[in-house]
Amino acid sequence: MIPIIIISGFLGSGKTTFLQHILKEHKPTDKVLIIENDFGETSLDAANLAKTGATIREVTSGCICCSLQGNFQQALLDILQNYDVDIIYIEPSGVSKLSEIIHTCEDEDIAKSAYVHASVTTVDAMQAPMAIKNFGPFFKDQIKHCYAILLTHIEDEKQVEKAKQLIVELAPHTPIYTDVDALQQDINQLKSNTHKAHEHDSETCSCHTCNDSEDYNGAHHDNHSHHGHDGHHHEHQPFVSYTFHNLQTLTHSQWINFCNKLPSTVLRVKGIVPTTSGSMELQYTLQSCSLTDTHLKDYHLVVIGTDIDISSIQEKVCSAS
Repeated sequence: MIPIIIISGFLGSGKTTFLQHILKEHKPTDKVLIIENDFGETSLDAANLAKTGATIREVTSGCICCSLQGNFQQALLDILQNYDVDIIYIEPSGVSKLSEIIHTCEDEDIAKSAYVHASVTTVDAMQAPMAIKNFGPFFKDQIKHCYAILLTHIEDEKQVEKAKQLIVELAPHTPIYTDVDALQQDINQLKSNTHKAHEHDSETCSCHTCNDSEDYNGAHHDNHSHHGHDGHHHEHQPFVSYTFHNLQTLTHSQWINFCNKLPSTVLRVKGIVPTTSGSMELQYTLQSCSLTDTHLKDYHLVVIGTDIDISSIQEKVCSAS
């Protein structure tokens, strides 16, 4: 049986960074495959993960628990049938529901060859209060259905305690880690095998099988989408994504200023951008913005949010021609 480890977490919470850390501990002989689901037409995370030597299988332009669920299930079946692998990591998009990823992995055909060994949710301590208030179904689902939580961006002790309190209210028995190495050491001991996980009282369990997902209680939108998946219901907040190409060469400070002036409806920005100092990887959330050197030259900018003013952004960062 091939173990599957799912690395879940809301937009910009540090899923890829954590996964990169895990991959460093694998032996060169380990046959590692990663299913990478980015909510956009291109995947910067996949490009970064490819540097580790692992085999990458991309599922882009949607959410593998929603519009691309069939693609994801088929991709997983194809991997199990045609690839010689020792372990599979799944990094869903930040707006995926973990319960539905697990549901797909427990498909009868998939369960013949693989099992969910562990599911970890990364939580940005700085954005946790905002995420639970505005995007409750996704944040709560990722918390309630994981077997361990890794807190990231833990510089502010007060924010860390506030985030822990929110998590404990949702999942009082789920272990919370702030140390990546400690989590990595314990990950093999997590009771996340599908059969073991369901040896419990359904009245006290918060797993996908025993509880329905909560309704969205944040901002109101008219274009909700509803999808039926094999008898269970999924309500998907209308996140949108747009990838910008033909980018202008701006200074470091100009890129930072551009990000800092984005409206709160833009939740995540990432990409490879041209600067006067060379190629840089841009990473932006509502709480942070950074630019780091990179050798990648595939210039593009992925913007994710609940509302994106495409023409305004094009005017600011794209060339006229």
